[in-house]
Amino acid sequence: MLRYGQLQPWAGGFRWTLGGALLLAVAAGPIAWGHGDRGEYIADLDARIEAQPDAVSLLLERAEAHRRLGHRQQALSDLERVLLISPGHHRVQYLLGLTHLDGEAFNAAESALRRFLETHPDSPTCRTALAQALTGQGRHLEAAREYDLAIAVQPTPVPDHYVARARAYRAAGGPHLDRAVEGLDDGMRIIGPLITLQKLAIEMELARGNHAAALSRIDDVLARTERKETWLVNKAKVLAAAGRHRQAKDTFSLAREALGSLPHRIRSSPAMIALAETISNNLDKATSR
Repeated sequence: MLRYGQLQPWAGGFRWTLGGALLLAVAAGPIAWGHGDRGEYIADLDARIEAQPDAVSLLLERAEAHRRLGHRQQALSDLERVLLISPGHHRVQYLLGLTHLDGEAFNAAESALRRFLETHPDSPTCRTALAQALTGQGRHLEAAREYDLAIAVQPTPVPDHYVARARAYRAAGGPHLDRAVEGLDDGMRIIGPLITLQKLAIEMELARGNHAAALSRIDDVLARTERKETWLVNKAKVLAAAGRHRQAKDTFSLAREALGSLPHRIRSSPAMIALAETISNNLDKATSR
């Protein structure tokens, strides 16, 4: 299912998710509910729609509420009802696309979203939704180009768009890795050297075998960050992969020193204990060479 999630560019696993602004762009009104009163909210809409069965705004509001609760069939039923009442209503196509996308009905989602784009070609949120639908069909290059268009029309740059585009270009195959990296650099020129973008750029550099560029990017991060231990380990691993074993060993040693300088409460965290083990294992291997 396509839901909100975290980006994990260094580990390589992430799923792009739709933002709340996308919801507000199409809902007839804001949906505000607290814990435990969702059923009450739907019940209130049911009563209002019973009194005004042809009220398109209420039907759209209930459809969106059902969609957000995962009630896709109820959402689709309300949206189909809107189409019967107002066949030319444009926002219903957008909500249909999102509802189909939630259910991973990617072909149906694409069709509805493209219909919405016929009248709203500059909608960045619809472009990103369409990119998701294309990704679900394995059409990664087309998805990347939709992200291109979304970025071009997005008034305020969104880092996640640059990440999603780079992932799409990478998934499209080796020949498009250059474009993936270029797009991340474009994002950093506009937004600034965000760690999320830089991490992914390093990953992409390694994917295309450009160890020197990856090391240069890591050095850039090291120059900007106070906490260096993890980045020194990353650098040492790249040096080892490039066959520069002596430098790798020295860098692992620097990482150990940086880790040792941290307060005990930080060093004793699970992440830092695991990092210390990684450093020790690599230094042991280097010593045995």
